[in-house]
Amino acid sequence: MKKVSYILILCILLPVILVGCKNNNSAEIDKVYKTIEDYFNSYYTIDDYKILDDSDKAYAKETDLIESVKQYTTEEFFNRLKEKRGSGATVDTAKLAKRNIKVGDIEYKIEKPKNIEELKDEITLYYTADFKFYNDDKEDILEKEGQIRLKKVSGEWKIDYEPGYIPHYMFEKIK
Repeated sequence: MKKVSYILILCILLPVILVGCKNNNSAEIDKVYKTIEDYFNSYYTIDDYKILDDSDKAYAKETDLIESVKQYTTEEFFNRLKEKRGSGATVDTAKLAKRNIKVGDIEYKIEKPKNIEELKDEITLYYTADFKFYNDDKEDILEKEGQIRLKKVSGEWKIDYEPGYIPHYMFEKIK
């Protein structure tokens, strides 16, 4: 009788434990996606391209874009972004194209870990993000594809790698 009770309890508890683990990883993936979306919206958004004709305001915007992503990035990646002034490409694209920039939908494909149940403290994804380039007269939606890596730092997901610029091929399409 004890064996039967033990087996029944095990049959009831095992699915509950497995569902709990799956939900935990699902919640972790949601946090990863939220971090990426917040980073993209902060780093690649230009609301008023007209102010960029003033070089002081353009430089200030570059600085603001970099500082705005600090909370979403590892310290090392943040320092690399500052060094290479990657936000300058975003500002220059908006200025030269005379368009505002807004990030739309982002689709993801998880590269590592292959099995989401193995998610621990690092994840690599491929993404396709819609970028809307617009002004009063025109609007173009172009896709940016790339790879992004996040690491868990002090319990939070932080971006550790992303190219950090708008590719030249996108600029050519909005001229």
